[in-house]
Amino acid sequence: GSGELGFLRLRYKAPGEDVSQLIETPILQPEAPVADTDAQFAAAIAGFGQLLRDAKYLGDWGIDDAIALAIAGRGEDEFGYRAEAINLMRLAGSLLPK
Repeated sequence: GSGELGFLRLRYKAPGEDVSQLIETPILQPEAPVADTDAQFAAAIAGFGQLLRDAKYLGDWGIDDAIALAIAGRGEDEFGYRAEAINLMRLAGSLLPK
């Protein structure tokens, strides 16, 4: 729970010295980057296409997940194209077998 993956202990001795030096540092898990809205929306549309093709690699990821990801990645939608795509996904979701 601390985000620590491990702990590094490194001991070294410089040339000509008799005493070694110890360096200790935690190896922390990097924070997961959050995808920008364009990447989220693109992933939602790609996933939606895979759902329409009944792809076997999606696991339990479904139309509701695609819609939620598209809504999260909607961002600025000056001409309303993304909103229209979300509406199309909802329409397709009502037609797909549950």
